[in-house]
Amino acid sequence: MGKDRIIYLLKQYANDKASREEVEEMFEWMRLAGSEEVLRSMIAEEWLEEGNTVSGEGDWEKIWAVVRACTVAGTVEGRRSRLFSIVRAGVAAALVLMLGGGAVYWIAGKKRAAMQMAGPVANSRYKDDIAPGGNKALLTLANGSTIVLDSAHDGTLAQQGTTKIIKLDGGALAYRAAADSKGQTTEQAIGQTGYNTIATPRGGQYRIILPDGSKVWLNAASSLRFPAAFTGSERTVELTGEAYFEIAKNAEKPFHVRVPSGGTGGGDMDVEVLGTSFNVMAYSNEEKIHTTLLEGKVEVKQGALAENLSPGRQAIIDQTTHAMEVADGNIDQAVAWKDGLFRFRETDIRELMRQVERWYDVDVVYRTDRGDQDFTGVVSRNKNVSTLLQMLELTGTVHFKIEGKRIIVLP
Repeated sequence: MGKDRIIYLLKQYANDKASREEVEEMFEWMRLAGSEEVLRSMIAEEWLEEGNTVSGEGDWEKIWAVVRACTVAGTVEGRRSRLFSIVRAGVAAALVLMLGGGAVYWIAGKKRAAMQMAGPVANSRYKDDIAPGGNKALLTLANGSTIVLDSAHDGTLAQQGTTKIIKLDGGALAYRAAADSKGQTTEQAIGQTGYNTIATPRGGQYRIILPDGSKVWLNAASSLRFPAAFTGSERTVELTGEAYFEIAKNAEKPFHVRVPSGGTGGGDMDVEVLGTSFNVMAYSNEEKIHTTLLEGKVEVKQGALAENLSPGRQAIIDQTTHAMEVADGNIDQAVAWKDGLFRFRETDIRELMRQVERWYDVDVVYRTDRGDQDFTGVVSRNKNVSTLLQMLELTGTVHFKIEGKRIIVLP
């Protein structure tokens, strides 16, 4: 791999823009013999251009100290600015990200030896390793019958009115509207089709194509309630948990995503859209609901509050006070789960571990009172949980132990 390609991959990673394929390509290169020397050479080149010296391991310790300073809790922009000035090509920025949540293969001198010596200890703490989640969901039909989608055969599973329910290959479900004997489609016919619910467990995800052609990706521990046929003047679904939506355009029939308030007051949240792409994260155990718009335009309502979003913006609703604010959103981070990635940006340990609980179907126990650790990085969701935990441990601020289906957070 050429130097230009390496720098490109590291800059993409550092700027939170790397695709899943680019992240894996970068990590593959880092696993190759000689990659550490290449990276050290690149860093040294930029360091020397700043008028510094690299004469021995002591100078490298200074460089690593600067890099690691940007991974500790309470990082300020000044530190990060200094780091970017040291390595303008983005290499050190990538180091920050990898130290925070990726992989580190170039810890110098004694640090590397210490990590290698700690290997057997880490292995003993991770002997009960846990595999990642997958395509799992339960479909409940309007008549109360259920279908376990992960074990169901591909093809037609049921029919409601003139709508066929079809399991597709690769973890997807489709509702296909067919013409009835009078030539009407499901959209036109008014039948007793009722509402269906698709629910993913912890450790599950699923994709569904709704009767109008809209596509929905459900994250772990989530559910979507929807009609087998969209009749009337609106299309309305109800969400708990998290989902990414690509809505089929229909100016005459607006699409609504409702998020129940859960009895906390303030009324249900409602997202109204004509045709667009957006992500809604509304887990009951999270402090805030995030609606992030990728394309198009949506209106987010909470009680008497209403805000219009433009692409790249995010509505944030506090689940306790029901206050709503609009801010710039990190789109890549918001939809990383759909692309098979964990993507963290100064994410605190407890928020991070809630994602781990949902995707790996585990319970997290804290044996430390410390909660000020923040992590930044990109990690594949297709790896065993030990891969993620060991990467987090490289920051030196936290340790873990797996016991059955529990992950213990240690001081």
